[in-house]
Amino acid sequence: MTAMTEWTISDHDLIQKDVVQILRFYGFTAQEETPARIPEGGYGRTDVVGRKGHITIGVEIVDSGDVARDAKKLVMNGYTYKYIIVLRPSKHVDKILVDGEIVKVLDPTSFEHELRRDLRIPPTHPYFRGGLQQEPEIEIENIASSILQEIRDELYDIGLEMYEKDVFDALRRVYISGELQAEKRVGYNPAARMPGEYQTVNIPPEVLAILEKLQLVNAQRVGTGYSRKLVLFPNERGREAGHAIVTKTISKYQDELSRLIQNYGSQIWIVLMGSLSTRYPGQDDFYISYPINPMRKLYDGVLYKPEPYEKNPLKIMKSIYIGRSSYIRLTSPSIALFTKFVAYTTLRDFALSLFEELERFGLAIKDYLYDSRWHPIEEVYKAPRELFEFFISRTKEPPQLAYYAQKLSAYYVIARVSEIVHAQTARRTYEELLQILELPETAVAEVLADMNRLGITSRLVTRPDAAPFIVLNKKAFEKYLTDKITEIAKYV
Repeated sequence: MTAMTEWTISDHDLIQKDVVQILRFYGFTAQEETPARIPEGGYGRTDVVGRKGHITIGVEIVDSGDVARDAKKLVMNGYTYKYIIVLRPSKHVDKILVDGEIVKVLDPTSFEHELRRDLRIPPTHPYFRGGLQQEPEIEIENIASSILQEIRDELYDIGLEMYEKDVFDALRRVYISGELQAEKRVGYNPAARMPGEYQTVNIPPEVLAILEKLQLVNAQRVGTGYSRKLVLFPNERGREAGHAIVTKTISKYQDELSRLIQNYGSQIWIVLMGSLSTRYPGQDDFYISYPINPMRKLYDGVLYKPEPYEKNPLKIMKSIYIGRSSYIRLTSPSIALFTKFVAYTTLRDFALSLFEELERFGLAIKDYLYDSRWHPIEEVYKAPRELFEFFISRTKEPPQLAYYAQKLSAYYVIARVSEIVHAQTARRTYEELLQILELPETAVAEVLADMNRLGITSRLVTRPDAAPFIVLNKKAFEKYLTDKITEIAKYV
């Protein structure tokens, strides 16, 4: 870290940024101000959180005094390693025990040393100061290499070694997808009592049989009627092997990926942050999913046709759902909203070309998202978590991101609330969105004051039983918002 002997509370932000950079140097995905449970109940924020595989790190930075509350917060959130950095320690305390778990208490200059000791970093590995301009090498764990060799040996034992490449490629697709369709129903006609038959897709039938034989996937029939299909889910062994395949592929194309970072670092950061998705809302089991085309049902579920992607920026912004469990806890909801909006508008052409390139490397696939009845609702690009972690640990967020994210959040709240007719529902939605987006009410009031001056809306109404505002001219209202959010999106 920066060489200093005396620290004050004014150094908090500097230390916070240094901690983020140190964690990224050691291959972690690290973010400032991550949502976290707090001892008083509800949610607050942890100064820095780092993630790498199954390891999580929580860091709180305090001025001085009692650190018991911060220690309890770190333990409550289940971080693997927990640190409190004290800028002006009043007494020497090197650790605190909370519910049987150790929280280390450090001065700023000791953080990297304790981190290396906890992670068992070899002494030959460079320190952050000496390796600031170096990129961490992609790690290929011994267990990852061994699982692939184990599969090779099993293929040889059953006389199917010639299918090694096909098996690994199929497993890569299943792993990246998380739910890859392997069979579709054809010839189904309930009126004529014809059950139809199943036709393989994505994976040849002989490779599917091998994946099941080697216990690498779980196959399950899902959906009903015309949408009945066979879907493959990677099991624990399949996920381990899939992780190994993806990691080796990233290592193989590391030079090409580094060139992309060098040329388009900020754009990649925004697109990937804006493409974060999860199969289980509220959890951090995330992956990358970027929309290509929505799918429209043509005839009773028999056929689906890709629809043109929406280009109206206001409609795109309003279609983004930000709720209490809708975002991944790697960044704030306002940043999630902003990156998704920009990735879907200004950077759309770049995003599609990026994923096309990643698909060529074997690090992205085209797949579908399904509704609860397993009808396809959207064609998407999917990419694995490992690729996200590789890119994010080597790229930086654009400057002034928080400022523009807050501006967009204000327009988002106004646009969402304007569609609600019932006054009390509008008020409740308004207050919930302010809380979720951590948006000061003054940010919304300023926008409404400007629109009120132009005769578009009322000013902000503070009566608790009334709607927050009234739209006077809908056409002018939509044009105003469209112009403002289009201007914001151009900042990248």
